[in-house]
Amino acid sequence: MSMDLEELALKAAASEARRQDAVLRYEALLDRTDIRLFAEELQQELRERCVLFGERLVCPFLRPCFITREQFDLLDRAVAGVVGAMLALVPTILASPELQAFLGLTEGERRLLEIDPGYSEISVSSRLDSFLSGGTCRFLEYNAECPAGIGYGDIMLKTFLDSRVMRCFLKDHSVRAPFCSERLLQALLESYRLWGGQDEPVLAVIDYDGLPTRHEFGILQRFFQSRGVRTLVADPRKLEYRGGFLRHEGQPIHLVYRRLLTNEYLERDQECRPVFQAYRDRRVCLVNSFRSKLLHKKAIFALLTDPGYRHLFSTSQQQAVQAHVPWTRRVQDCRTTGPEDEPIGLLDFVRRHREDMVLKPNDLYGGEGIRVGWERTDQEWDADIQQAVLGDLLVQQRVGIVRESYPIWDGRQMTRQEYTVDMDPFVFAGRAEGMMTRLASSSLCNVTAGGGVVPCFILD
Repeated sequence: MSMDLEELALKAAASEARRQDAVLRYEALLDRTDIRLFAEELQQELRERCVLFGERLVCPFLRPCFITREQFDLLDRAVAGVVGAMLALVPTILASPELQAFLGLTEGERRLLEIDPGYSEISVSSRLDSFLSGGTCRFLEYNAECPAGIGYGDIMLKTFLDSRVMRCFLKDHSVRAPFCSERLLQALLESYRLWGGQDEPVLAVIDYDGLPTRHEFGILQRFFQSRGVRTLVADPRKLEYRGGFLRHEGQPIHLVYRRLLTNEYLERDQECRPVFQAYRDRRVCLVNSFRSKLLHKKAIFALLTDPGYRHLFSTSQQQAVQAHVPWTRRVQDCRTTGPEDEPIGLLDFVRRHREDMVLKPNDLYGGEGIRVGWERTDQEWDADIQQAVLGDLLVQQRVGIVRESYPIWDGRQMTRQEYTVDMDPFVFAGRAEGMMTRLASSSLCNVTAGGGVVPCFILD
């Protein structure tokens, strides 16, 4: 690592004691309050503000996550280096049908890839999924298409800030609440201007009706409208392309905030054809564009950690990848390089190192299809490998997960339980702007799979 990155890691590690002291201070305040009254007030406020996944409360927890300023600085530097390295790969991928095939891009995805979105940013709004512990940060996946959580996160930050325990905590601690909705809106409008938009746009948040994340669409709609941007939420199947405009119930749409995944769109491409037509004809600005799929495929991590592509990265990007990205390969019966750049036979290596490996699908979400080696028997792992060879899967080296105790209210009482803690920074213009912190009782942190979320404050 460079001295800058190494110094950031050392400072972040040294600040861990201060973070733990803050957690203990908050927990002590929690123990001295009327816990039932506090919990019921907090949860009622979150429900009224629609922090819901379907009808399930996203945050049943009574304590937020804290990280120090030094830890956030490390996270930000790591994001800049790793996302910068991904972007450095893009020209080579666009020029190489072989690399596009390696990434697992389908024919439909490649067809969408050819369309110029009207602005250069590959992923305007994205999110990296990571584990942050002391002075160590490791990224596992990159959600470059349409990351959820910004609306939920800002409401949780506001709700906890207004709570009685947090008000007491702030008498002795200074914190920063890293709100992201304003930055998201700024990024959307910047993309619209670069695309060629001159008038004030009508913005549409598009995804299918009836999804459990529909509450967040409403949160963002209300925020955007509070900033003077006319906003609607629409199912892409209910849009029409007429008179040179993408329309919803006759209303022209100029800017789309896409929350619909590309593969979900392609599954119903005929029903959603007006979106494609308006995008193809440059009659609507789509953010993120369909080109974000290039970086969304998890196989991008296999290119990042392949020594054959290091020459494309700057020195700082190489150092960031080495420090923060676990060794990753597409599962194939082939010769390749191992975690120390040593020559290996991939399948034999993965079979022998079961307790240090995870198998994951290249393009699924919600924890679907993941096989954790240290939770499988030798026989199960061998069968997993054989299936992986036939499918579109990756193998990734195990990283140290973060486990921490959090207080939770179940409607009757408070208990403290240990959870896996996933730190997921939101990324704009290659920098971390805020975080979503996911908690789960298992090794896999995912709201779709039943996990929860807490807001994350930065200790200054």
